[in-house]
Amino acid sequence: MSVTYKLTGEITNTNPYSIFVAVPSDITFEEKTLLKPEDFLDVTIEKTESSGIVFYDTVFNGKEGFWIPPYTTVKIQIYQPLPIIYNIKIDESQENYDVIGPVVVNKVNVIDLNKLFPDAKYKGIKIGKFRLYVRGYIVKGNDTESLSIIVPIPWIIDNYDEFHNLGDDKVNIWISSYNKWYKNQMKRKNIYIDNNDPLIPKMDDGLLSGGDTNFNFRVLDVPAMAFTTSSNQPIKFYYTIYKYN
Repeated sequence: MSVTYKLTGEITNTNPYSIFVAVPSDITFEEKTLLKPEDFLDVTIEKTESSGIVFYDTVFNGKEGFWIPPYTTVKIQIYQPLPIIYNIKIDESQENYDVIGPVVVNKVNVIDLNKLFPDAKYKGIKIGKFRLYVRGYIVKGNDTESLSIIVPIPWIIDNYDEFHNLGDDKVNIWISSYNKWYKNQMKRKNIYIDNNDPLIPKMDDGLLSGGDTNFNFRVLDVPAMAFTTSSNQPIKFYYTIYKYN
């Protein structure tokens, strides 16, 4: 799987004086692991990543960023010019199966805007109108005759407001969400789910590991792609995620 992205947004200075805002030196993602039915194949993912390009106006005290006048908004753009390559492989112990089920990728990278601009709201900085534009393709390797795969979108903005897929009309690969797909599979197996959503951690003793008693979880709804192909032609995907505030 090959993916590139562009992240855009606005930074507003609500202070009555000019401020300097350093731009992130790199976009960091927190990798989330989604639950997966046990009867689907495990995979390993090797990722080759290149650095993004951040546009800025000036350098202050060795930091790249923007001077923002009082009550003024500036736009920020971050590009990933070279593709990030995900090499998805089936566990070697399963390569000799005569009949195998779909491959399920159950990891997604989540970007938290609050971590890009820590403590922004406490310093009179408002961030908003962010959009994450992602394009890429998935191509079947030569080591298998056919490929049946379920993939959550590789990147998502935490607590996003809108998602729009812009896929090729000729190949409809989109399903409503990984969460709903997972729930349907668990119902098919008549397995009891004790949480309303599969991404909420299961708490056997009423506590999370480490004794954490914070039960205020924000559940991720992750759009996904699913398809079966015997072609070596790339299957393209495009999507945009909006985060207003």
